[in-house]
Amino acid sequence: MSEPIVYLNGAYKPLSQAGISPFDQGFLLGDGVFDVVSAWKGQLYRLDDHIHRFFDSLQAAGLKTRLTHEEWREAILETTRRNNLQDATIRFIVTRGVPEEVMADPRHHNPTEVIWAAPYIFLADEKTRQKGITLMVSQLRGFSPETLDPRYKCLSRMHFQLARLEATASGYDDLIWLNAQGFVAEGPASNIFMVKNGTLHTPSDEILHGITRRAFLELAGRAGIPTKQTQFTVYDLCIADEVFTTSTAGGALAVREIAGRTLKSPTPGPLTKQLDALYWQTREAGEHGTPL
Repeated sequence: MSEPIVYLNGAYKPLSQAGISPFDQGFLLGDGVFDVVSAWKGQLYRLDDHIHRFFDSLQAAGLKTRLTHEEWREAILETTRRNNLQDATIRFIVTRGVPEEVMADPRHHNPTEVIWAAPYIFLADEKTRQKGITLMVSQLRGFSPETLDPRYKCLSRMHFQLARLEATASGYDDLIWLNAQGFVAEGPASNIFMVKNGTLHTPSDEILHGITRRAFLELAGRAGIPTKQTQFTVYDLCIADEVFTTSTAGGALAVREIAGRTLKSPTPGPLTKQLDALYWQTREAGEHGTPL
């Protein structure tokens, strides 16, 4: 592949020419929001859903954008095309940009707008996906609505990085964290599901409402699998029949161990395999797809 092409403030530039100021508020303060959409075999999955969520984050954060929904849509598609990618992960970002004064008024800003595309990313390699991942329960807590509502898909990722450092240093593949009340929340880049007695459970509150999470709930309904959005604890995960995570980076990822406890059932479990197969079937068929 030749040098990647990046969209930056209305222009398509080679990566080496796509410079962002060190005074940009996204760099200095993590003051910005983003979203991530994926393409598979030339189809971007649920692109409009991702853009709608992106605009919700912009609105809630008081951030401006020069582009309409349709203009973002076309710019995302064009960035992917210019990188000659059929299977891709595409990130799009708005920051509060470069302030005119040192003590900047956040109400007045010229946004920085970025789109970049890379080959499709899986959260785990093929061998790990086949045998299932290990999850640590982080000592960090998830974002609370009292501080920063987790529905903001924001650039501030120090919390996520510290948790990942903790997990990898301890020999785990990934992690989950709990909310302030001790209920299971989510992972740094994924939502979590468990199966108990044929019912699919996923946390209801204080989480990022993932687009892939929504897709799996819809697929479960289509397959006649009962679902419940509720609160549960690590105890419930440890005695579950199946546990898996979901994300844009690969669909469902089965979990075989949580905080040193090996799950009692084979991994991946039957409902995990059924739902993941349905997910990839819909993607292969172009359902909810936007062609490049």
